[in-house]
Order: sequence, then structure tokens, then C-alpha cells
Amino acid sequence: MPDRYLRYGDQRYIITKEAEARLDRALDSVYAEGSRGHEWLSLYNGSQAPCRLLIATGVPITIETVPAVGE
Repeated sequence: MPDRYLRYGDQRYIITKEAEARLDRALDSVYAEGSRGHEWLSLYNGSQAPCRLLIATGVPITIETVPAVGE
């Protein structure tokens, strides 16, 4: 299974399918008509390594897939 990463600015974070689904909902909310134009996303819910990212219009965000060894 390939590793998936969220590229946020010049940082790269491991992202799970569940976190990616929450990111998609946050992006929908940020770009919805009449929105505030930003929303906080907790990348690792329920973990001891909290990571909150500001999802806002104009902030470059991409999902990268890195093939696992042997693929």
C-alpha cells in the first residue's frame, strides 16, 4: 500500500483516508459561498501528536502518493 502525504506549504504530513475525508469536508466548507474563508483542521484526531492546520483560500495544499517499496 502506498504512503500518502499532505503537502501543506513547505511541510509534509502523513495523512490517513479518514483525515483526507475531513480535509475534503474542510475544503468544501472553506470554498462554500458565504463562508469565512478559513477553517482549522485537526490532522491527527485522538492522538498524542496533535496537529492543527489552518485550511484557507490561497494556501497551497496537495496530496502526494509515494509507492511502497517493491511496487
